[in-house]
Amino acid sequence: MKFEFRISKWANFYYFVQNLSEWHFSNRKDYNIFWREKLKSFSKDEESVLEKFKEIRFKYPKTKSCFERAFFLSESPFEELNKCLSEREYLTMKEIFNVLEDKFDALYKEDEVLLKKWKDALSEESNDKNLIIKILSILKILYKSNIDTQEVSVTLLFSTPEHIGGGANIDRNMISLEVSRYPIENINQAIGIIWHEIIHLMFQERYFSLLLDYFKEDEQVADLVNELTAGSLFPNGILGIRILKNKPSTQLLPQVTKGQTIMIINLAKEYVEKGSQLDRNFINRLIDIIKEKN
Repeated sequence: MKFEFRISKWANFYYFVQNLSEWHFSNRKDYNIFWREKLKSFSKDEESVLEKFKEIRFKYPKTKSCFERAFFLSESPFEELNKCLSEREYLTMKEIFNVLEDKFDALYKEDEVLLKKWKDALSEESNDKNLIIKILSILKILYKSNIDTQEVSVTLLFSTPEHIGGGANIDRNMISLEVSRYPIENINQAIGIIWHEIIHLMFQERYFSLLLDYFKEDEQVADLVNELTAGSLFPNGILGIRILKNKPSTQLLPQVTKGQTIMIINLAKEYVEKGSQLDRNFINRLIDIIKEKN
């Protein structure tokens, strides 16, 4: 496996607009606070087009939609959008990005320099062959997956100095990493997030099918358990702690307590040390932990 890091102005522009619109419950609210403080007041027109974006974007799939394909995978995003949006939506989308261009450019002028530094650092550190072999050998056992070696593209995005994040919602060979203003000396935290997203991108298919069967197609609960499982490994789970020397997570998700977090990471540790695949027994025990009151 090899990681290729890329900086895309269009991808960052889309990320900036969609996050500010708050169309999705998982938007980074702290990013919006940070951007609004830096960019000062937004005009009525700017606020209005964010509402328009929210209205349009909400009609389309949450992940791997034509919007992600257009802005992350194409050099001419509006040509791509023209293929999937109505004429009215397409013209409105062009208006939205025109109105917000000055705000975005002011931010991108600063962050592009930082993104280039991150690209150079990550290209070297994350592509260490011994590191990749060690991690893959464990994930293949846990998730009972025999993936072929391949190149994964990582698009680098805006962040704040305190927050870093990632996503696997573009296509089968690309993830995103929000990292621009995060301290570069914490590079192993960034690498841990990359591997967390690689689990979602490449390893979870069999396990998630098992979860859906276990929870009788209740996708919301399956998503929660799936995320807790990945988090118990990277970036601050047992593999992030042991291999990357990251600090242990104090709370994997808001839905679990600090005490439950410790127990979930210890459960993952047991499976890593035994060399066992994630199975129904793992799920049963994780559910028992979630139900416990701490």
